[in-house]
Amino acid sequence: MITLRPACSDDYVFALELYLKAIKPLAIAWMEWVDQDQEAQFARLWRPDDTRIITLNGEEDIGWVEFRPTGDELFLKQLYISPTHRRRGVGSQVMRLLLEEQQGMAQSMALFVLKNNPAFRFYQRHGFEVVRETHTTLVMRRAMAEAA
Repeated sequence: MITLRPACSDDYVFALELYLKAIKPLAIAWMEWVDQDQEAQFARLWRPDDTRIITLNGEEDIGWVEFRPTGDELFLKQLYISPTHRRRGVGSQVMRLLLEEQQGMAQSMALFVLKNNPAFRFYQRHGFEVVRETHTTLVMRRAMAEAA
């Protein structure tokens, strides 16, 4: 069973390690990667109040998701699942939990995804459509009322 628990400062190392494993292989296609710079940026942007830890059976931390309301939209800032638990429906369960929990709080959900990130297809399957793009990212949005 997948649940989301509030993040705390003790979750920082777990979140950082998962972030670095997931993003570095994708980001190096677009930029020069310097570990110390990326870790410092992560430290500046880490927001435990906006973050939930994804747990399996209430025992094992297997990922994390960061989101925040911005007006009438929910911004899905980050979603990371440990490599050993990917492609097992965890992301879909997290998406359903977020949509249920935030129902009535926002009209839409938006996110940025790197163009070379395979998660793009996951977001498409969950009703997100590209509404804008930059050199490196796609901006995607979906209505909250739609089924996950």
